[in-house]
Order: sequence, then structure tokens, then C-alpha cells
Amino acid sequence: MLPFPESVDVLVVGAGPAGAVAASILARKGFQVLVVERLAFPRHVIGESLLPRCLDLLGEAGLLGAVERRGYEVKHGATFVRAGKTQRFAFRDNLPGDAAYAYQVPRDDFDQTLATAAFASGADVRFGAGVRSVTTREEGSATMADVVLFDEHTEREVNVSARFVLDASGPARVLAKAFGLEEPSDILARTAMYTHVEGDRRPSDDTAGDIFITIHPAGAWLWIIPFSNGRTSVGVVAEPHLFEGRGSPAERFWELVRGEPAAAERLGRARQALPIQVLRGWSTRTRRLSGKGYAIAGNAGDFLDPVFSSGVMFALESGSLAAHLAARELASEPVDWEVEYEGVLKQAVDVFRVFVKAWYTGELPDLFFFDKKPMTAIRHITSILGGNVRNRNNPFVSNDARGELDRMLAAVRHEEARAAKGRTREHETTKAT
Repeated sequence: MLPFPESVDVLVVGAGPAGAVAASILARKGFQVLVVERLAFPRHVIGESLLPRCLDLLGEAGLLGAVERRGYEVKHGATFVRAGKTQRFAFRDNLPGDAAYAYQVPRDDFDQTLATAAFASGADVRFGAGVRSVTTREEGSATMADVVLFDEHTEREVNVSARFVLDASGPARVLAKAFGLEEPSDILARTAMYTHVEGDRRPSDDTAGDIFITIHPAGAWLWIIPFSNGRTSVGVVAEPHLFEGRGSPAERFWELVRGEPAAAERLGRARQALPIQVLRGWSTRTRRLSGKGYAIAGNAGDFLDPVFSSGVMFALESGSLAAHLAARELASEPVDWEVEYEGVLKQAVDVFRVFVKAWYTGELPDLFFFDKKPMTAIRHITSILGGNVRNRNNPFVSNDARGELDRMLAAVRHEEARAAKGRTREHETTKAT
């Protein structure tokens, strides 16, 4: 194995989606990029349902071709189920310029594909290399980062200096922890239990590749994500107390699955293919996403909730944006990171924050399952569910997202009240005759 370089233009911490897309962009621009990843790839993580916006970002980074060649399951929409009622949002019903499909991806294969493609773009990608410490120093008008790595292959520390550091370390949150930037999330802590199965009953039409989200009568929700390899990811998300009780975690998991009729029907003959996994306390928040000579991207910064599959999209969005801004900074161009990076990402994340909170209050499901939504509302909702949180043709993006949701809900409730009044009059007329 080649020795580590003593200095690089950019050190990327983490070879997941945020790190891979940033590394590819910067390497293609001619910068010397070192990617260090503590874990060995391939490795299993969740976040398996891409959004259409991901395809735009992968394409811009030169990675889409590698992804398309993997033959992943094509995802044309998102199907929601509550109390036997189904609402599908087809990505073709989006806004002009939005991509109309995405992919369902086993993350072990997907992340390996991106890392390999980033290497092919010119980035130096090293696995089994974790970060021990990061310190910054001024060197003339520039800021340099001195990073101490631990190479698991040689079991030795390695010193690397970088003109810019991008933290894409995911849940490890290397820079947020090193610089004391972590703060509590405003999203309630929940727990997920999940596995992969084989032999589920899939639809035979173009909804076969949809993510299937069902609302459990006990207050949980379930995801069902089909892969092209015949396996399906199944997860249950709930407040922790719902997973408490008699029996093993697997028994509690399958008891909850059987308690939701639509999921029970689809998974009735499925065979569990992986041990049950448990994930807790995933919602994170970071006080600042950038500073002198560094930026934080993806889950290493903020992560909301898995319900709308926004994690990989935000990883790609932030990794891409950070890479372009870092390239400008390294070329001695002025960059206002607070406005051009943190401000842009905060606005985008806050749109999904509104959706996530409204999902758990029940407001968003009420809107989803209202029968008479105007097509304009469907397009605006679908565009957000597709990850297009920077499309300013959408009032959820160009206006206050919470205010826009309130306006939609008020219109829906007014229409429901009017319809109920009409049904009452019709009933009274029928009785009178």
C-alpha cells in the first residue's frame, strides 16, 4: 500500500455518499483529495431509498453512470397507507425540472459503488483510517488543518496537513465533537427496528418499486423498501415504549408488523434474511456547519428522521455544495460560508423539518389522505417528497414552509366541512322524502 501523503488540498473524512460526491467533484477540478474512512467497505447501513433529487446531484458529480450500471430497483413514487386507505405520490406528478424517478439501493453496494467511482475520478480513498485529532493553524492568510490519523493496517499514527477539511463522517460526527458543536435536536427521540426479508408479495405494476409506508394503529410507522436482488428492507419506527414487552426483539418486531394489516398482507410469507437491527437516537443537530478551513456535511451535521428518506439526499446536497465552495476558497475566491452554505442548507433542512414534525402530529397524514387535494397541492407535496428543497417554484421552498402547510390544511379542512355539511343536507332531504 502506498504511504499516506504528508499534505493535501482537501481531506475528506468519511467515504459515504457526502464524502464520495465531494471527493469526486474536487478531484475532477484538479485538487489533491484524500478520503479517509475508518470502516471497511462494503458495510451495511440504512438509508436505502433514494429521492429523485439524488440523481441530479450524482450526475453533477460524475457518479450517476456508475450507479445506473448497478441495476438497482427503480422507484417511481411513494405509497402511504393508513387504516386501509392508500395515497400514492407518483414522482411524475412533480414540478417542471424535477427528476421523475429514483432508486432503491442496498447501501453496502451503493456506498461501495460511489467510493470506487470517486477513486476513479482521481480521489485517493483509504479504508481503515480513522481520525484521532484535528487542529487548525494560521499560515499566512490561509488556515491549515493538522490531522492525526490512525492507520489500522500498520497500527500506526499518520500526520497529514490539509488546506481544507470536509467532515462527512456520518454518525461519528468527527468535527462536531472535536470542536464542541453538537447540540440537542428538536425532533423527539425514536427507535427503529429493521431487517431484510425475502419473499414478500410485491405489486406487479409500476408501484412495485415504490417505498411503501404504513401507519400503525399503535402510533408507529413501517417502511417497506424493495430491492432488485429479491430482498426487501422492512423497518418499524416508534417511540421506545412500543418496543418494550415480553419476548425477544425479533418477536416484538414481527408482532408490530402483524399489527398493521397492509404490512401483514405484504409480508405474510416473507422470510427474515438478516438479524433484527436496532437504531436509537438518530436525530442530531450541529450549532455550526463551517469554520475557517472546514465544513461539515451530511449526517455529520444534521439528521432529522428516516420517514421521508431525506438523509442521503441531504448528504449529497451538502457534499456537493461544500465541494464547490471549497474549490472557490482554495482558488482564493471569497466565500461567505454562513450565507452560501449554512443559510442554504438550513432553509432546505427546515422544509423537511416542517414535514417531519407535521407527520408525527398527524397533520401531514391528514393532508395526504384527503381525497380532493387540488393538483397544484399534489405537485408541491410531490416535489418536496422528491427531495427538491431548492426548487423555488415551490411555495414550500420560496415561502415559509410551515405557513404554506397551514394554508393547505386550512383549505382541506374547509373543504371537508363543506362536504360534511352537504352530506348532512342530503341525508335530511332523504329522510324528509
